Amino acid sequence: MKNESQQLGEKIIELSGGKTNFKTVKNCMTRVRITYNDLEKVKKEEIENLDGVLGVNVADTFQIIVGPGRSVKVQEAINEILGASTGSEEEPPEEKNFLKMLSNIFVPLIPAIIASGFLQGINNILVSNAKVSAMSQNIAATDALAPFQVILQQDGLLKLSTLLGILGDATFAFLAIYVGMTAAKQFKTDPILGAALGAATTLPSLSLLGLTPGQGGLFGIIFGIWLMSKVNVLLKKIIPDVLDVVLTPTFNLIITGTIYIFLIMPVAGKLSDWLIGGIMFLLENTGIFGGFVLATAFPSLIATGLHHGLSPIHMELINSTGGTPIFPVQIMSNAGLLGAGIAILFLTKNQKTKDIAKGCLPTTFLAVGEPTMYGLVIPSGFGFITASLGAGVAGALVRFFDIKSSAFGAAGMSAIPLMADGKYIQYLICYAVGVVSAFILTVTYAKVRNKQI
Repeated sequence: MKNESQQLGEKIIELSGGKTNFKTVKNCMTRVRITYNDLEKVKKEEIENLDGVLGVNVADTFQIIVGPGRSVKVQEAINEILGASTGSEEEPPEEKNFLKMLSNIFVPLIPAIIASGFLQGINNILVSNAKVSAMSQNIAATDALAPFQVILQQDGLLKLSTLLGILGDATFAFLAIYVGMTAAKQFKTDPILGAALGAATTLPSLSLLGLTPGQGGLFGIIFGIWLMSKVNVLLKKIIPDVLDVVLTPTFNLIITGTIYIFLIMPVAGKLSDWLIGGIMFLLENTGIFGGFVLATAFPSLIATGLHHGLSPIHMELINSTGGTPIFPVQIMSNAGLLGAGIAILFLTKNQKTKDIAKGCLPTTFLAVGEPTMYGLVIPSGFGFITASLGAGVAGALVRFFDIKSSAFGAAGMSAIPLMADGKYIQYLICYAVGVVSAFILTVTYAKVRNKQI
């Protein structure tokens, strides 16, 4: 007997003009992303009305929002029916652009960043509490343990805290290597050579050459891997096939590594410092106004997919400063969407809208806002504006509390352990203010303008 995902997959294929109309079927956290041969054959409105479909967005691909977890199952069901792979094919070259390229490099790293950031958050709670206890009890350090570690050992939590710390640092300590690998795949060159170039940027011996480990940041690594891909093509043209397996990677690493270390690292280091300095200057000097403007804009960035372009900036800030002040502002869009979504559920008399809301809102509260955005807020029209304004109010409060995050990933309640400096309560206050603001704005506007949903 076919499960719900398989049944939905069959209906999507039927309403998409049949099997021959599909180029690629992929998925992200909440959406099934389809590239069609002929978009005119697709019955968009009928797909939107299918049970289990929360909304449809047409951008660089035809995106069917079905919610987290289920997006993988529906994508696999469609590909199984089509007899295709699980959507790992490269997109056609004409569909690529700079933001898509950055997304393809950084999106594979996000699950590890979420996991490590989440574990870091839990460990931060343990360590923070232990430090407070150590100070209040005037605990002295031992030869092997710091005062807070003495407290953790007394409570039987030292091994757990150490394990969480190791696993939490595992991603961030070697980001340069992971970016080297994913960038190499994107530029169609050897991923292990890419990892080697990334690893070279982390070694302490760089100080002997007048450089700092990590100088140039992740953007510099991406440029270095692009250069490596070009050098690889050139070498393959001039090196005989019989010597290719030995000489091509050897000369590629020597040539690219030399250019990278002596030219790209210093230049990219300056550019990275200017970029981060500019962002920090903007945030520190615009205060709550800057937080309001940024948070108000984020729902629009998410709706268009442009928010993926911020991933490298988040990573660069985390890599160089230990935290990103932008991400807590960004995810206040989740609070605005939730507040507007609850208001729409409160206002609507349409049973279909109520059913969509019951599926969307818990998902948004826990992690991701896209289901509510595409299933409720955007279809309402005005709800998107009120959600954005509610997010802006919360973003202003985030900057008032000066909240940063030690990682980035999912939003909502899943983001609590990602907040740096133990500002979990402040984050929850901002989130609650965003929800309430968006709810009040949405209900007020609907009542005043007599809007029907």
